[in-house]
Amino acid sequence: QSLVGFVGSVHCRPDRRCPATAMAKDVGKPEFWNKFMQRPEVQAAMRSKLKYESYAEQAQRTKLDKLERKQRRYEIMDELMRCATNVKHLISPMFRYKITQQYLWKVLSEARKEGLLFCDKLREPQVYHRLMAIKAEITAGPYGVAGWQAEEEVEEDLMDKMVVEADCIPGGIDGEAPDRKQVLDKREIQGVLDFGQQIKSEGNEAFANENWEGALTRYCQGDEMLKNFRAEPHLSKENKELKTMHRACLNNKANAALRMDQWQTALRAADDALRLKPDDEKALFRKAQALEWLGKTDEALECLDEVEQIAQDMDEEFREAIMADVTERRTEIKDIEHRAALDYKNLFKAMGDKEVFGGGRFLADGTSPPPALTGEQERQIKKMKDKEEYLAAKLKYERELRLKEGRPGVLQGPKEPEMPTPNKPAGIGYLRRLERTRTITKSQAEQLLQALMEIYSAPEFQKKVHADAKAVMYEFQPFLRRLKKTAFVVQEPLLDKWGFDPTEEGLQELMVCLNDHTLRDPALRKLADETTKMLYGGEDGMWGMEAD
Repeated sequence: QSLVGFVGSVHCRPDRRCPATAMAKDVGKPEFWNKFMQRPEVQAAMRSKLKYESYAEQAQRTKLDKLERKQRRYEIMDELMRCATNVKHLISPMFRYKITQQYLWKVLSEARKEGLLFCDKLREPQVYHRLMAIKAEITAGPYGVAGWQAEEEVEEDLMDKMVVEADCIPGGIDGEAPDRKQVLDKREIQGVLDFGQQIKSEGNEAFANENWEGALTRYCQGDEMLKNFRAEPHLSKENKELKTMHRACLNNKANAALRMDQWQTALRAADDALRLKPDDEKALFRKAQALEWLGKTDEALECLDEVEQIAQDMDEEFREAIMADVTERRTEIKDIEHRAALDYKNLFKAMGDKEVFGGGRFLADGTSPPPALTGEQERQIKKMKDKEEYLAAKLKYERELRLKEGRPGVLQGPKEPEMPTPNKPAGIGYLRRLERTRTITKSQAEQLLQALMEIYSAPEFQKKVHADAKAVMYEFQPFLRRLKKTAFVVQEPLLDKWGFDPTEEGLQELMVCLNDHTLRDPALRKLADETTKMLYGGEDGMWGMEAD
C-alpha cells in the first residue's frame, strides 16, 4: 500500500487530474515501471537505502579499527618497557595522542622488517628528532594537534604503567618497589660502569693503606649508585658486569665495616650481596663474622656450614684456603661460648655469695631454693612419716615374735621403690639421707616432664619395655629390675643435660625435684602420671600391674 501511495504521489500532480482507473491500468504494465524507475525522485529514494547500509558497514569497520589500535598499543607498550628510562620519559606525556601511536607503530613495523630492536630503532637520529617534533606539535596549543579530537582513549593500566616507568624513582617513594631501577642504554650504562670501577679502585687503595673509614665511604658511594641502575634487557653482558661490580662493592663494604666494628652495617651489606648471589662464599663468611661479633653464634655456625658446602665444589687450592678460615672461625666461636659459660657461672656464684638480689633468693650455683611447703603438703608429709614409723614398729614387733618362735628374725626396713617416678620419688627414710644439690623452677619441671614423656614415648623405647615384660612372663618385680636398666639408658643423657649426676642418686634427686612441684600443681601431677604410664609401656605394657 505504501508503494502504491508513493506511486500515486509521484504520478498524479496537482495541475492535472488523475483518475484511479487509469492509474490502476498503468501500474499493471511493465512500461510504467520502467519509466517509473528512471524518475529522479525514485533514484534518490533508492540511494537513501544504500546510504543507510554504508553507515552500518562504517560502524563495524570503526569498531574493528578500534580493536586493532588497542592491540597495537599493547604491543608498543611491551616494547617500550624494554627501552631506556629517558625514552619512556619522552613518550609518556604524548602517548595518548593518535599521532604518537601511529608513528610508534610505524617505527615498530620498520624495526621488525629490518631485524632491529625497537629501542635501537628509536635511538636513530631521524626517529628521535621526529618524536621531538611530534612533542612540539602537541604542546603548541590550539595551533598544534592538542585537544580532545586528537586524543585516543588509552587503557588505564597502560597509562599507569607508562607514568610509573617514565617517572622512575628507584625503590619507590616509600620503598614499595625495592626492585625498581632506572633503565639506561648502552652508552649511559658504560658511564656508570666506568665510574663504579673508579670508586672501587679508590676504595681498594684506601683499604690497602688501612684507611678503613675512607674505604668504607667509597664502597658506600659505589653501593648507593650501582643499586639504582640497570641496563636494557637485551644488554645481558652489561647487566652481568653491573651486578658483579655491585656485589664486589658490597663484599668490600662488609669487610671495611668489620674492621671498624660496625657489625650491623657489615651484616646488612652481606645480606644485600647474598640477594644478588645466594651462594657467594665471601658474603656468607662476612655475615658469619658479623653474627659472631653480635653474639649470634648459632647463626654464625650455620653460615660457616654453608661456606663449607660451597667450598666442596671448588678447586683444591681454593677449598683448602677457605676451609682453613672456616676452621679458625669455628674454633674461635667455640672458645667464646666456653668463656661465656664460665663467666655466667662465676657471675651467678658471686651473686649468690653476696646475696645481690636479697638474702636466700639464689643459691651458690645460681638456682633458686626449694619453695616453701603449704599446710596441706606438711600434713601429707607428717602422715607419710607416721605411716613409716608405724610400719617400722610393726616390723620390729613381728621380728620379736619370730625370734620367740625360733624363726629367723631378719629385720627389713622400708623397701625403696625399684623405679622412682615424679609422683613417688622415694621413701621418707631415703629422702632424709638424700643430700640435695639443686632445685628447679615450675617451668623447668614442666619442661623436664615433657622431655621424659618424649623419650619414654619413642617407639624404640616402647619396643624394649614390651620385650622386657614378655621376657619375665609379665611378673612385676622382675620386670622392674629389667626396666631400671632399660630406662637408665635414655635417662642418663637427660640427667647430664640438666646438670644432675648421671647416677642413680642423680635420678632420685631429679624425681625429688619434680615431686616438689607435682605435689602443688594438679596439672603437673597429671602430666607426671602420663609420663609414668609411658615408662611402664602404656596401656599395652605393665601399667596398672602394680596394684594386681
